[in-house]
This record gives sequence, C-alpha cells and structure tokens, in this order.
Amino acid sequence: MDLREYIDVLRRRWRFVVACVLLGLGAAVAVTALTPRTYTAKAQLFIATNDKDSSNAYAGSLFTEQRVKSYTKIANSPAVLEGVIAKLHLRTTPEQLAKKISTEAPLDTTLVDIRVQERSPLRAQAIADETAVQFTKYIDSIEKGATNAPPLVKASVLSDPRPPSSPTSPRPALNLAIGGLAGLVVGVSGAVLRQSLDSTVRSADDVRRRLGLATVVALPRPPRHRAHSGHVGATTPRDEAMNQLRTRLRFSADGRSPSSLVIAGSLPGEGRTETAVDLAANVARTGRNVVLVEGDLRRPHLARTLDLPRTTGLTEVLTGATPLNGALQDWGDGLMRVLTAGTPPPDPAALLSSRSMTQLFRGLEADADLVVVDSPPLLPYADAAILASEAEAVLLVIRLGKVRYEAVRRAMESLASVHARVLGAVLTGLPAEKFAHQQPDGRPTRQSGPAAPRRKHSPESEADGTPVSTGVGSTTGRHP
Repeated sequence: MDLREYIDVLRRRWRFVVACVLLGLGAAVAVTALTPRTYTAKAQLFIATNDKDSSNAYAGSLFTEQRVKSYTKIANSPAVLEGVIAKLHLRTTPEQLAKKISTEAPLDTTLVDIRVQERSPLRAQAIADETAVQFTKYIDSIEKGATNAPPLVKASVLSDPRPPSSPTSPRPALNLAIGGLAGLVVGVSGAVLRQSLDSTVRSADDVRRRLGLATVVALPRPPRHRAHSGHVGATTPRDEAMNQLRTRLRFSADGRSPSSLVIAGSLPGEGRTETAVDLAANVARTGRNVVLVEGDLRRPHLARTLDLPRTTGLTEVLTGATPLNGALQDWGDGLMRVLTAGTPPPDPAALLSSRSMTQLFRGLEADADLVVVDSPPLLPYADAAILASEAEAVLLVIRLGKVRYEAVRRAMESLASVHARVLGAVLTGLPAEKFAHQQPDGRPTRQSGPAAPRRKHSPESEADGTPVSTGVGSTTGRHP
C-alpha cells in the first residue's frame, strides 16, 4: 500500500481509529486513578579523602571517585538497612526495604544520591535521611578497620531536603500521552489490517486497483418510493449520474456506441433491474428509440415494476407462440417499448441459447437505437453470460459494501469466457447524501424543482434486493 491508500483507509475507518484513541485515553485515566500515589525522597552524601596534603589532592580525588562506585552497591545492603529498620521501628525486612531504595553516583563527582519511594512523603524522607546516616556509619567502620588510624575517606550527609510535595507516580500527563499514542497505533494498525483482510468491494479505487476494471459511473441510492412518470419534474443526483452514464456510453473508450447493452451483476440484490430501467428511460428521454428487454426468465418481475399487464413476452416470442410486435408494450406515453419475460420456461438457458434469440437481438438492434437487457445474476445461472455473448456490450453492476472481490472476479471470468465486451463497472448502493452537492466525478450537481412524486411500491420491485425508480412514468399499452 502506498501513502494515498493509507490515507484512504484512514478516511474510511476514522471512526475505528478515534474509538481506539478514546479507549487508550480511557485506559490511561483508569490506570492513573487506580495507581497508588508514590513519593520519592532524596538524601545526598559527599565522599571526601582525609588526606590534608594538597600535593596528593588530585590522587585522592581519583581514589575517592573509584570508592564512590563501590559505595553505590552497598548503600542498600542488609548491614545498612537493619540499622534503618531498628532506628525508625519499621515493620519490614531489609529485603523488602531494599526494593524501595536506589542509589547512584553522578558522573565525575564524589556524591552519592539515595532515593526512597514510599506512599507517604514524610515516611519516604525519614527513610532516606536515616539511610544516609546509617550509610556514613557503615563507611566509617569498613574504611577504619581494626586500627585506630583515621579512615581514608569520610562520608558527610548534606543538608536534608524537604519532603517531596508532589507524587512521582502516577504521572497523568505522561499516562495520557502514552494511552493516546498506544490507541492511535492500535487504531491505525487495526484499520490497515481490517482493510487488508476485507474482501468486500467498497470504492471505485478498489474496483480499479484490485479488479482492474474501470468505473463508468457511481449511482446514488434512489428514493425508496418514486413514481414512474413520463415527465421530468426534478433533476435528482441519480438523474445527473444517469446523464453521465448515457454520455459516457456514447463516447466509450473504443469510440463505438453500443446498440445493445446487457446490464449484468454477480449476485442478486445489486441493482441490475433498477439500473436497466433508469438507463433505458434516460436514453429514451433524449428522443432515441429504446427497447427494454427483460432477460430474467427465472424470476420475472419487470411487468409488475412498470405497472404493465402480465401477458406474452420474451418466452412466447422465442418459442414462436407470439410475434415480436404482439409482445412489445408501449410504456410512458410511448417513451419506450418494453419486452417483458412472459411465461417462465422449463429450461431458460436452452431457450436463450437458441437461434431465435440471436435473430431477436439482431432484429431489435436494427429496429431500435438502443436495446437494454436486464439479465439475471451471473454466478447462479448461465443465462446472463448467454445474453452477454449476443449483445454488443455489457455493463457490470457492483453493489458497494455487499459483493466480494472473488464474486466479481468469477463474474468477470464468466463474461470473458463468452468474449463479452465489458465497458466497465456501474457502482450502486452509495448513500444519496454523498451526491447532494457534487457528481460522482466531483462536479457540482444542479438540483431544481419539487421532489419526485411517490410511486406504487410492489414486492416484485425488490426481487433483486433493490427498489426500482426511474423518474419516468408509465402508460400501459401495446406497441402496434
């Protein structure tokens, strides 16, 4: 992943990152509140040589510095701490007390710093002071030995400091910084890990980068209830997106505007029917002759969706029971013609693979400017691939947040096996509010007029999991 992809991951999963940071801060607050306060008291010793001869001062200084290094190792020895316990009447053992005492010698000095950590500041200072006193006595005893000669070095306790006024632990600011940083690291790492393990298509970048498929347009979700009206009463974000789709079909990459187009998808519920109806109606409003064909012979529902009578359709035309002109129906005051599925046949794949289907495609292409075919899902059935092999081009509908990469790859392989010309992907399922002020390509959206009227809602309109709304209305009738 490059920097732009990391930024994209953080943009998508910023709520997860923020939640981790807040949890880290909450944990830091809890640790700070539950950790007992600890105070650190300090006492300091000065180690000097007893030699009065100034000529030996330098040598004595070096000798003392070497001695100080050894003194730090024995400052909290049992010989010293037993005297501290006895003097202060402490209820502890030298081993337990030694864990609270630390000593160090600052570099290039003859000083010894004694630090004691305790929950009480007065108790900590008392132990530090008494440890310094007992330590000086111990040094005198070991340096003097059995002779009556003065010791080579002398330890002196410097002026006693005051008891500590503020605790050294816990440290709220440091704990919050560590908690926030840890939460940020966990959040960013978790977001990147979730992204790498997520196999669901979620953006146009994912489609391009992981599937190698260009996005033709991204469609916002339509209103759940919108009437079919032959008149344009308002320009919605979805209408503008459909205008872009229509324009890009006319100026496709290879320069050929298809005369027949299959709207395909990997799985049910991706919005194929909705896209097919809206695209056909959008193109028809420009004055072009459009025929919408329902290619889903297994679960037909286009007639109920468009308020057309359930009469003869594609099945009857392919079997020769009804002529094409007798099965086509006018819709939207003659806006376009619709060929519904008709009666479900016993073997839809065999019927769609027949010579009659090829002849029907060629006849419709010769008679109309654009033939839009609503197909069943690619993965469960072979029907969509058969239809794609007959049409000039295919648009692959991908519902963001629902379909997985593997399903789309298999669908693309199915289309490639029949040498279908895939123009690109149509992304569906985007929240409409993302399109309130801009187009899918970032340009401002023009919105005017009243809200679109409500339409009849039927169960069949959701047969593929998405309500169909076209912004164009229906007038039922036969095409002569």
